[in-house]
Amino acid sequence: MNQPLFRPEVLAERQTQWLGTVLLAPRLSYRLFATFAAFAILAMVALLFVGTYTRKAHIVGWLVPSLGLVQVFAPQTAVVSKIAVTEGSEVHKGDRLLVLSTELQSSARGATQSAIAGRLEARRSSLSEGRQELERLGVQREQSLAERLSALGVQLAELDSSVALQTERVRIARDAEARQREIHARGLISDREFQAATEGRLDQESHLRELTRSRAAAKGEYLTLQGELQDQPLQSRTDVANVDREIAQVEQDLAEVESRREIMIPAPESGTVTSIQAENGGRADPKVPLMTLVPAGSTLEAHLFSPSRSIGFLRPGQRVVLQFEAYPSQKFGTYEGVVTSISRSSINPGELPTQIAGLTRLTGSSSEPVYRITVGLKRQSVSVYGRAVPLQPGMLLEADVLIERRRLVDWILDPVYRITRSHAS
Repeated sequence: MNQPLFRPEVLAERQTQWLGTVLLAPRLSYRLFATFAAFAILAMVALLFVGTYTRKAHIVGWLVPSLGLVQVFAPQTAVVSKIAVTEGSEVHKGDRLLVLSTELQSSARGATQSAIAGRLEARRSSLSEGRQELERLGVQREQSLAERLSALGVQLAELDSSVALQTERVRIARDAEARQREIHARGLISDREFQAATEGRLDQESHLRELTRSRAAAKGEYLTLQGELQDQPLQSRTDVANVDREIAQVEQDLAEVESRREIMIPAPESGTVTSIQAENGGRADPKVPLMTLVPAGSTLEAHLFSPSRSIGFLRPGQRVVLQFEAYPSQKFGTYEGVVTSISRSSINPGELPTQIAGLTRLTGSSSEPVYRITVGLKRQSVSVYGRAVPLQPGMLLEADVLIERRRLVDWILDPVYRITRSHAS
């Protein structure tokens, strides 16, 4: 058994100091630092459990009326000859907005369409005067026929009386001839006297036939005039209708000429005029809108266009923070809205409004489909230096849609949660 070189009592005595054990007292600064660190750690732990992180989707869009925009186009290439409205004018459906001219010029006759229209106007005026003359002549002819018919009626009554009287005379002549025949048969009168009685009867009968023929002729003329009088109104209407057809044809030709010479553009809907692009004397292109109408009763709403990667957590009712490009948020602040609807199908970039610029910088590709999100505005104006300025259709904007809000600790531990769920599944 090995013995130690020194006894344990000696070693223990050597470790004991006569002044006592050395104690290192901490400085006050160290205590303060430790206290601050403890509170900081507690605050960070509390922030992890109490603090939240909001996930946002940054989207672009523009302002449109809730009832849409009505764009006014020219039906054909023409020259703007007159603009009847100004920016901000209130119009009703059918009101004249502007007039386009398609007049052609000839070196010999100048404005050819105007010359044709002038001749057609003269012909229409002539036909209108002719129509009035036909109506006047129809009335006169009807009156003349009525007068002639009345005169013939009197003549027929006289002829009837004459025929009746002459018939009586013929009867008397025949009776006289019969008596003369009996007396002649007894030889009381000569043949000459009997012949005179016979000639008297023949004369009376001949006169009766003449009166009868005259009465028949008068009766035939009476019936003819009566038929003409009955047909006269119909004939007058037919003549007037023929003239009316000619007038209608002339008016149609005139309308065609006027349509080729001047085109009046009416308001398709009631509303407010905005974005007037037409200029007096300028060229009107059928592919370029002349002006735009904001339908009456329409309010502004925002149409946002979101790529598919941001659409999964969007829901109606979510809050949206809007920033208008015309009014920088650094000076004029942001404005709130609420998601009202989300399109169920995607939209190809080629179908988007041309005003939507910057979509490629959000989607990362100009060919990526997007979804339209409709946002209702809480205000229809912005505050500019203490003055409320109404928002205008077509203004571009950027929006932050508040998708979800999570605790910081959940956000930090989210990878752990996913790994746990994947192992559990």
